[in-house]
Order: sequence, then C-alpha cells, then structure tokens
Amino acid sequence: MATEELFPPIRRTSAVSQASGLIREMILSGRLRPGDRLPPERELSEALRISRPTVRESIRSLVAMNILESRHGSGTFVASLDTRTLLEPLTFVLALASRTLEDLFEARLLLEPRLAALAAERADRRDVDALRACAADAAARQDDPDAFAGLDARLHRLLALACHNDVLVTLLDSVAALSAQGRGLTARLPGSARQAVEDHAELVEAVAARDPDRAGAAMTAHLRHVAEAARRAATA
Repeated sequence: MATEELFPPIRRTSAVSQASGLIREMILSGRLRPGDRLPPERELSEALRISRPTVRESIRSLVAMNILESRHGSGTFVASLDTRTLLEPLTFVLALASRTLEDLFEARLLLEPRLAALAAERADRRDVDALRACAADAAARQDDPDAFAGLDARLHRLLALACHNDVLVTLLDSVAALSAQGRGLTARLPGSARQAVEDHAELVEAVAARDPDRAGAAMTAHLRHVAEAARRAATA
C-alpha cells in the first residue's frame, strides 16, 4: 500500500496533535505494529500534506511517550509497546508528586483484593500450582531483596492471570510498573520479607480453597502491611 493511501492528508490546524493522533490510531487499529518502520520523513510530509518540521515534532512527541523509537541511521519504528515501557513517563511524573505513595496504595486496595477474590473463584489446578511454586521460591529468597521483590511481583501477576481476564492482567501490570521502585525499597526493611512470606501463604491457600472472601481479606491485609513498610522506607 502506498504511503499516501496509508497516511491520509490532515488539516493544517493543530497539525502536530493531529499527525501524532493519526499514528496512535493506526497502532491501535493494528495497521502499524510493534517493530514496524515508519516511512521516511519526506514521504510522511507529502502524504499528510504538512511540513517536515511538523512531522518531526509529531514523531518526537511519540518518541517521548515511548510509542515510537528512533534508531540512529535506521529510521523511526513502532516501539515494543509493553506496559512497563509505556508507563515510564508517567512513573517519572508520579515520582515528583508528594501523594504518590498514598495514591498508589489507594488504587491497589481498590483493585487487588477484588482481583484476589476473583482468582479464588476462577483459578484452575495449574494456576494454584504456579502460585504455590512462586510463593515457595519467594520464601527461599528472603535474604535477597532484589530477587524477592521480583518474585513478589510475579506472585501478584499470577493472581491476575488466575482470573483469566486479559484486561485485569494489563491493569495489574500497570500498577506493578508504578510499584516497582517501592517494592525494591520495602524488601530491604528488616522483617518485611518475612511478613510478606506469611501473607503470600495465606493468599495462596485462600485461592486454593476457592474462598473469595478469605482471598480478598488476605490481599487487603497484605497490602496494608506493604503500605506500612513503604511508609517506614520513605521516612528512613
């Protein structure tokens, strides 16, 4: 398909936002996929009927959002579009906000207890086995904060996967990306990993017992313990 057909011309008013919006829409619709190379700047300029500086500015704005990736000497490509990478600019903004920690735990308390309850309703034997294996690995790595933080994140993601709902997994991935730095800090606090191991065990057994109320309560208790540890880390 010719560049002119793929990229229809746009009005000159608000050209930068319209051009970047068109590229985002093409990615959402699947016409552009991760790894695809955009046409050269000159071709885009001619197809969209806007100036090359406007094209360049549109591309820069999407590169800043980690939607596009500029490779020196090769051109501009659609980025991987994984959740963690897309959230990097937002993570930076949130890191500047004084209420980031409290807002994050408020969001987690709204999402994750219900997610755990749903996992208790829907988890199959494979899900339970994966959760138990992850909890056991985390218990064995309590003295390695980085490894423990990674296994803690994995256990929470396994709970989301046990819901068998792709949207919930994506939401959990978004929250996990924002929580990554905090996990690393709390895992280093004395007693924090030990408490998390106890919480993990209760969570997993609640899911295995197919008890949604118990699973939700276990997740709420776990998040409150984590929030308390995070506050200690922030003031240490």
